[in-house]
Amino acid sequence: MSPVILHAPDGGSGTVSAALHDPAAPAGATPLLALTHGAGGNRDTPGLVSLAKSLAERDIRTLRFNLPAAEGGRRRPDRADRAIACVAAVAGWAAREFGGPLFLGGRSFGGRMVSLLLADEGAQTRRLVSGLVLLAYPLKPPGKAEVPPERMEHLSRIGVPTLFVSGGRDPFAPPALLNPVVAAARAEVCWIAGGDHGFRVPKAIHAETGRTAADVRGEIAGAGAAFIAATAAPGPADAG
Repeated sequence: MSPVILHAPDGGSGTVSAALHDPAAPAGATPLLALTHGAGGNRDTPGLVSLAKSLAERDIRTLRFNLPAAEGGRRRPDRADRAIACVAAVAGWAAREFGGPLFLGGRSFGGRMVSLLLADEGAQTRRLVSGLVLLAYPLKPPGKAEVPPERMEHLSRIGVPTLFVSGGRDPFAPPALLNPVVAAARAEVCWIAGGDHGFRVPKAIHAETGRTAADVRGEIAGAGAAFIAATAAPGPADAG
């Protein structure tokens, strides 16, 4: 099914475009993942498109949305405050428009902006959001030994269930550095074996493990769908 193109508020005086992927038979309480892109990318980044299609096949409604700089065709990413305002506006709009459990997510820079919103500026948004999905979280710049405090310290303040999906070869978030951060944040992590920052796996590792690129995409979508479904499921008190 082709996505429906919508326009959401950008947190200022304009709008950003978004592509909605619906399951074949969406229910009123179908979870929605509002998902944004990394620095230099946009809502049509191939990995996001593939993920959104796969999640829709797994009964997760997915909304891929631009940040303001990408909407204007600029490669340079937005300032953090501008990007965070946009994420907050899209979250509020999506909660009103679609109902059902709302999840926020982003790839790399986009995921960092989502995490900053929930941790430091998002008391109102936090009431709307059931959880976060952070793809290829950029814990540190490649080549730097130390993790900048602004990339790490806020994560324990997010306040909602969080799933990190990260490549085992990602120089932005080596397992030895990311695992303790995830544990301190009481979050979950799905490691994509052999994956780099774009979840690309070398042919040698594919040959050794018998996995294909399609299998890797399925791992990412499966982890996201399982986390969303489990987090959105009513607990005993809700069910009673």
